[in-house]
Amino acid sequence: MVLILYRLQSRAASNESLAAFEALRATARAMKKAEESGISFPFGEMQIKKLQTAIDAAKDELISVGRSMAVVLDLWQRAGATLSDLCNLCNRDYEQVLKEACKMNDQGDEFSRLVFIHNLDYKNPRDTGWLEETVDAPFTHAIKEYMLDVMLNTKEGRAASHEAMEAVFPEIMENAMTMITDADGARHLIDKDGVEVGTVEEE
Repeated sequence: MVLILYRLQSRAASNESLAAFEALRATARAMKKAEESGISFPFGEMQIKKLQTAIDAAKDELISVGRSMAVVLDLWQRAGATLSDLCNLCNRDYEQVLKEACKMNDQGDEFSRLVFIHNLDYKNPRDTGWLEETVDAPFTHAIKEYMLDVMLNTKEGRAASHEAMEAVFPEIMENAMTMITDADGARHLIDKDGVEVGTVEEE
């Protein structure tokens, strides 16, 4: 099944991202210690840029795989796959999933949305409440990256995200501010009435 291949691709991209991120952290720590000792580390910045490029490439791969996963999952559902089938693919107990998310059913949301919302293949024994990249959950991680990319980088996605935030967190959105960048590269904070309230200084 093509979804198994996508799962392997997602796992590989996640592992590449994690390895590059750990290497970046180690390089940054080494640079900081060297600077504290008065030692110049001229190739450190080049290495950090190289590692950041690797992280970005792995993220782009996850977005691409997540997009393909979402399409194939929904096509599989339309072809007759059930929620039980999806749980089996994600190595989850069907009855347990129903207990955790009682609104889920075979006539409900699309499979891609169910994986995104309920993180079906994400099983974290630490249960921190956050999705940790180190947990092996290839469907969750890839589709999450794809959905976040849609929400942040498409007009329709940003509009839907804004509408959802207003519905769920009206008090926060009432006081939310927008940041815009002018032609000179300066960033300005604008309140809900369109009035500039300040600028954002570069660190």
